[in-house]
Amino acid sequence: MSWLLILGAYLLGSVSFAWLAAKSKGLDLRQHGSGNLGATNVGRVMGRSWFFVVFFADLAKGLIPVLLALLLVERHQAYPALPVLVGAAAILGHIFTCFHGFKGGKAVATALGVLIALVYIAAAIAFGVWLLVWALGYAVFQMKPSEAVGPASIIAALAVPIAHLSTFPAPWAVVNLPLTLFIFLAATLVIVRHRSNIAKLLKPRVAE
Repeated sequence: MSWLLILGAYLLGSVSFAWLAAKSKGLDLRQHGSGNLGATNVGRVMGRSWFFVVFFADLAKGLIPVLLALLLVERHQAYPALPVLVGAAAILGHIFTCFHGFKGGKAVATALGVLIALVYIAAAIAFGVWLLVWALGYAVFQMKPSEAVGPASIIAALAVPIAHLSTFPAPWAVVNLPLTLFIFLAATLVIVRHRSNIAKLLKPRVAE
């Protein structure tokens, strides 16, 4: 049962709601905008309302499998690290989707859904950081809304491990070690997936 849930989380994570949303309008999202199969590119190509639809769908495919795993651990004494493994499978499914040549999105929304289920306080802090950085990018640095998403996601990913270590009881205890290591690895993976955004931010701006 546990392994089936892990497999199911990966397959659900592999479902690209961004691709499906664009396909419903006769578009191949990989040929438009940044080409990324994620909510931000959907918003860039199809409009803000579609961004929210895809964002919450991607969040749910991280949240729901982990909640099921937590319930399985609580009621049937399944392997304690099962929720972490299920969360990892959902994130990897989104990034390396088996339905699109193992090329997917950047997993920000899916990772947030996983974190809400596992460490909701750290997730809330990271989301607050995301909103703050996004607002600063848009209002102060005059970025387009879609341009501000990348920097906000990078800073929020950096904030997640700090928030976890600051708020979670005994994060380095043996029983909690799989969760703590997972959070560090997930944050690193999200940052790596944003390497093109980092390169763009570091590139000197040419005065017009």
